[in-house]
Amino acid sequence: MNLQGFLTALSRAETIEAALAEAQRNADFSAPAGLDAPLLAGLLQRRADAGLPPALLAITATSREGESLRASLAPYLPDAELIEFPAWETLPHERLSPSAETVGRRLHALRRMHDWAEARSRHPLVVVASVRAALQPLADNLASLDPVELVAGGRGYNLAELALRLVDLAYARVDMVARRGEFAVRGGILDVFPPTADHPVRVEFFGDEVEELRAFSVADQRSLPDVIERVSLPPSRELLLTEPVRQRAREMVHEFPSLAGLLEKVSEGIPVEGMESLAPALLERLVPLAHYLPLGAAVAVLEPERVAGRAVNLGETNREFLAAAWNAATVGAAAPIDLAAGDFLTVRQLRDAALFSAPGEPDPQRVWWNFSGFDMGDAAEVVAAAGGAAESHLASSSATVRLAANAMPSFQGNVAGAVDHAAERLRDGWALVVASAGHGLVERARDVLAEAGLAARLVDDVPAELEAGVAYLVQADAAHGYEVPEVKLGLLAESEFYGRAAGYDARQGKKLASRRRNVVDPLQLKAGDFVVHQTHGIGKFIEMVQREVATGARPTGPSRTAGIQQQPTAVREYLVIEYAPSKRGHAGDRLFVPTDQLDLLSRYVGGEAPSLSKMGGSDWAQAKGKARKAVRDIAVSLVKLYSARMASKGHAFGPDTPWQHELEEAFPFTETPDQMQTIDEVKADMERSIPMDRLLAGDVGFGKTEVAVRAAFKAIQEGKQVAMLVPTTLLVKQHLETFNERYAGFPVHVRALSRFQTDKEARDTIAGLADGTVDMVIGTHRILTEKVKFKDVGLVIIDEEQRFGVEHKDALKKLKTNVDILAMSATPIPRSLEMAVTGIREMSTLATPPEDRHPILTFVGPYSDQQVAAAIRREMLREGQVFFVHNRVSSINRVAAQLAELVPEARIAVAHGQLNEHVLEQIVVDFWERKFDVLVSTTIIETGLDISNANTIIIDRADKYGLSQLHQLRGRVGRGRERAYAYFLYDPAKPLSETAHDRLSTIAANNELGSGMQVALKDLEIRGAGNLLGAEQAGHIAGVGFDLYLRMIGEAVSAFRGDVATGQTELRLELPVDAHIPEDYVDSERLRLEAYQKLSAASGPAAKDGQIDQVVDELVDRYGEPPEQVKHLVAISRLRREAQRAGLSDVIATGSKLRIAPANIPDSRRVRLERMYPGAKHFAQNDVILVPFPVTNGELPSDGDLIEWVSRLITAIFPIPEAPATDAAGASASVVDGAAG
Repeated sequence: MNLQGFLTALSRAETIEAALAEAQRNADFSAPAGLDAPLLAGLLQRRADAGLPPALLAITATSREGESLRASLAPYLPDAELIEFPAWETLPHERLSPSAETVGRRLHALRRMHDWAEARSRHPLVVVASVRAALQPLADNLASLDPVELVAGGRGYNLAELALRLVDLAYARVDMVARRGEFAVRGGILDVFPPTADHPVRVEFFGDEVEELRAFSVADQRSLPDVIERVSLPPSRELLLTEPVRQRAREMVHEFPSLAGLLEKVSEGIPVEGMESLAPALLERLVPLAHYLPLGAAVAVLEPERVAGRAVNLGETNREFLAAAWNAATVGAAAPIDLAAGDFLTVRQLRDAALFSAPGEPDPQRVWWNFSGFDMGDAAEVVAAAGGAAESHLASSSATVRLAANAMPSFQGNVAGAVDHAAERLRDGWALVVASAGHGLVERARDVLAEAGLAARLVDDVPAELEAGVAYLVQADAAHGYEVPEVKLGLLAESEFYGRAAGYDARQGKKLASRRRNVVDPLQLKAGDFVVHQTHGIGKFIEMVQREVATGARPTGPSRTAGIQQQPTAVREYLVIEYAPSKRGHAGDRLFVPTDQLDLLSRYVGGEAPSLSKMGGSDWAQAKGKARKAVRDIAVSLVKLYSARMASKGHAFGPDTPWQHELEEAFPFTETPDQMQTIDEVKADMERSIPMDRLLAGDVGFGKTEVAVRAAFKAIQEGKQVAMLVPTTLLVKQHLETFNERYAGFPVHVRALSRFQTDKEARDTIAGLADGTVDMVIGTHRILTEKVKFKDVGLVIIDEEQRFGVEHKDALKKLKTNVDILAMSATPIPRSLEMAVTGIREMSTLATPPEDRHPILTFVGPYSDQQVAAAIRREMLREGQVFFVHNRVSSINRVAAQLAELVPEARIAVAHGQLNEHVLEQIVVDFWERKFDVLVSTTIIETGLDISNANTIIIDRADKYGLSQLHQLRGRVGRGRERAYAYFLYDPAKPLSETAHDRLSTIAANNELGSGMQVALKDLEIRGAGNLLGAEQAGHIAGVGFDLYLRMIGEAVSAFRGDVATGQTELRLELPVDAHIPEDYVDSERLRLEAYQKLSAASGPAAKDGQIDQVVDELVDRYGEPPEQVKHLVAISRLRREAQRAGLSDVIATGSKLRIAPANIPDSRRVRLERMYPGAKHFAQNDVILVPFPVTNGELPSDGDLIEWVSRLITAIFPIPEAPATDAAGASASVVDGAAG
């Protein structure tokens, strides 16, 4: 809330007053870290009181410290505007563009500074920048660029001109918007993703008027309920392709032939990846950040000695990148030397720029402050010793203002120690403030202090007059605590009191995708992809074609063209699938699959390229037979498991307690919709008397651990103990840290049990479990030894269940009779598998990734020492770590030694599978604890390693790996908040094979987390299914393809449980109607295929009621009101659903009659048929009905009426079973829905 009153109280100290008196002068301050925020706030306030502009640029050593400072300033400056100016994730000379979101936030900050100065605002403005952001030169005039403003109900817009304007603002035009800085136009609908928005926006036009604005979800492209009144579309790049820029690019094409490809695109106004690196050559001038500061603003540098050291490193690394990136690019041409203008400034240059409003004109109101823990004289020596002599002239003035204040001791989660310290201070007549970011933790602190007999007062705003001997508790961010003995005042931050860091970036938490509704994974087929047709087997997709087909209906009236009888035709779209040739030496047989039968097709996944089936051959039938047999065995064991669990009795936990709510409120991020649903499911399971057995599947970073945190806390609340079993000691450490951080402030005792505990620690933990003083243990299989006995275990959590062997599972069974089990797996489990085993083993899937996970920046090229050294140094600059993958144990030490020569300052470790298991584990733990900068390893890092600080991976000899292996290795990075880099390098001296070239180009093209990499992901899913179903199934999966195999499991399980079988018959539905998706409604073939597939899945016999309506809603939402042909297509889908549920295989127009088969109907229905449809005939021997079409004045009814007539006929004559109702979440239960991967 508000700490302004505390600032007033602090300023009564002479030492603080002396510091605040320097508000109008350059000054150096020596004070403990926690005092930075109140001092800066006080100095700004003093400047405002003196009539000076209260604007400030605060420069920190890293972006994290910047975020923390911004959060800490908010309580002291409640009416201030606090903005972060982020750095690019790339270096200025790299051939990579910064993300659109980063650019959007930077432009927003520049524009706010400009508008603040124009308005002469009296509210304080604070811009926080890391040294990297502050020292990078910028294009001129960025603050004055006008964004496009769209207002609901606004008129005078021209959609074509708007699209051109978005191209000018460097938005990329695509067919489907998936990331920031993209837009798509479909008819009168504009989809656009503004760089700083949480969700993309759909703009519906009616003529020149904006009819409606609404947000939509990237995951399923459906509109969200949020109503938007207006949207602002700022530029999505900092280098805009204006006419002067294009002209300069045209001139440079001849100067630098090797850059011709890049420059030609720029000259045509097409934004290209990495074009920003050419900015110094394409723009007239670049300016420092200080150029954008309002006149009279102050600049503060926090920890100038670190800032200066980083500035020196930045300059060196950037110059290395200039050499590495451009030497290769400009072979045989003059080096583009003018790019040096884009180099980072030195701190000295920034300071000179900041103190002058224009060259040669000092700004008398501007000031420069340094805040250091050292005296500034010492700081200069520190910098000089670090090799930063150029930066050592940092001191702002001759004298340093020293503040008589101390840092608060850190109790690192020892709440008792913090309480004792507070008690001592309060007894001595001090007043204390305890600040915590979460309301629950504030209340918890009050309870803890009150229990110790101390006066604790909960306040929204801390008063200026503080009572001695009282602790004031306030909900506010504070990074560090401090004490000012002179006035007997102190502040305890959450980090000291609870041992957890404050200043979480809750902004990240907002950007979570809405839950995927009823997603049918699009086939996303490319020519040459293998597919499985349920009836005909494995074929190869060739193309999608539109054909005019004769409908089989006989013309029934006089022809419009005199004397010529014309055959009616309708447009249909087909997928062409090629099968093995029926005769040797001939071309392959081709099958045309109508788009309304896409539910019979799935993409083939099952290992390497399969051999094609023969149409009508026996090989396919045999493969299906073998798989069916294997599936039956699985279904039997699953059903047995289920029955046994239902018969046993367990502990029913009570409803949530107030402490449970408190714990959940303190979660620093917004839960994803999947997480909320899963948490509810787990709690509901725990509150039943049947023991829980739930599998929780979801990738790393999707929030499984938080579900476990809440479930464990619920069990501990009722006096039960919790055992968490994890496969590696590293995971024990990671989880112990997480659980202790989340349970800080609650009386919960969590201990670890693995090889890294000493014998004494292990004995204490085992004794605590036996006598009940330890509430929760997190450990490796050591938990399962005979020595470990629990007093009363109520919940067992198993992480990465598939990584435990048979003997561990047996030991677990002894532990887990009648105990609740929550198993977690990071292997992506397909939604279809989830559906197939639903109800047998309860299963929850976290399938919602954070919506703004950045694509991994991927570089494929020849190995060069320069490039590798620059990549490692760039990662170390942002305090990150690097994986270097070299897959030969014989030469791995030699490679590590080479890297040590290239980057002597890097701390390098080597890991490979031939090391002793304990040694290997210790190395990995040390890397996680940041004791090393580079881990040189074999592919043992491929799975199960989650190190969010490692965000660069370099893969040596990448041409030697398989595609899915490359994808998995790349998945080791990009899990933190930083932009991740992957380098796939090959030996320049050896030619690349055709296959290796294809693989590397595929991996370079597919750099999204999961998008486009369907094959690699499906490969993981097969492993996931292998883990769930047993490895022996892999051969059967390869035989029939993954999706069909899962469908078989679903059918087998249903059959054993006695559910109604909805076996699928192939239905031929051919009517003389025009039913397709015209190109002028959906112009992209990929999106048409997606729409056809969704309709096909929704009309399947196992689909739930209402699914077709959902698909129609989505079509209207995404593409606008559908034309007649699409309405007919939807009506045909409904008809197909009825016909399939009636068990029909043929509904075909033959001449002037409709043929329906099989028609095994009782006499009563036959009588009804003949009465209602005169001329209808039932051929019992063939099981066929022929019904004449209705004709009026010699004409058939319209297409819509004809479909309705067929539908009425089928429902009147054939009994149709009830359909399953749609579930609450609207999710489809059809196994055809594909995988969540």
